[in-house]
Amino acid sequence: MKKYIVYLVLLFFSMFAFCACLKQEKHLSDLEVIKKRGYLIVGVKDDSPPFGFYKDDILQGIDIEIANEIATQIFGEYSPANIKFITINPQNRIEKLNSKEADILVATMSINEKRKLILNFSAPYFTTSQKIMVKKNSKITSLNYFSKTGKLAIVLGTTGEKILKLVSPNAQVIGATSYKEAYNMLLNNRVDAILGDDCILSGINDNKFKILSRAYSNEYYAVALRKSEDSKELLNKVNSAIVQVLDEKKINLYKKRFMK
Repeated sequence: MKKYIVYLVLLFFSMFAFCACLKQEKHLSDLEVIKKRGYLIVGVKDDSPPFGFYKDDILQGIDIEIANEIATQIFGEYSPANIKFITINPQNRIEKLNSKEADILVATMSINEKRKLILNFSAPYFTTSQKIMVKKNSKITSLNYFSKTGKLAIVLGTTGEKILKLVSPNAQVIGATSYKEAYNMLLNNRVDAILGDDCILSGINDNKFKILSRAYSNEYYAVALRKSEDSKELLNKVNSAIVQVLDEKKINLYKKRFMK
């Protein structure tokens, strides 16, 4: 009788373990999740021409085109159904990525050593630099001006913060949540200049301002992915798309189409 009871107990646990194994799903990589879902989720900006912006209610720009190329690389052909865009900003973009609200970020994100500790980056697809934009009649010639006087706007969460700490640590800084907000600060005399990526400054400049020639850094935009073993296959697809864009010189077409 005891042997029979032991046998039933063992049989029960064996069946339980077998059922648990059946229910347990195979662990999927980020790329496999995307393919199973049927579309790529991309975090982009919508207020940073020429990279991501709305015109005639259509989201467009260099970053949007790069994202479309990546989706094409993943699914084998381009279809609007294979890609979904969500709007992010410099303050929340890493959070959106790590919470898996976005699969990748294509959002004017510069590669730097601090970010590489927590993110995987693709090969770079665009080069820019940090410069300052002032009103046309301004006498300001460099960041040195702000070590003693004046107010300078920067977009929080961007590499401009790091540049200021190195070049003009005593500058009086006014933080903005977007380039649009920084633009309005300068327009309404709340600040004397904006420090930012020169290509984005050119995109928001409507001939009311001038961008000074001196560059304070070299910036390399890249696609950001979660720092995980699960992202390696996806990173390969992203890099393949970027290599193709650069080899076929499509990036030059995007620049002509979207840059002033």
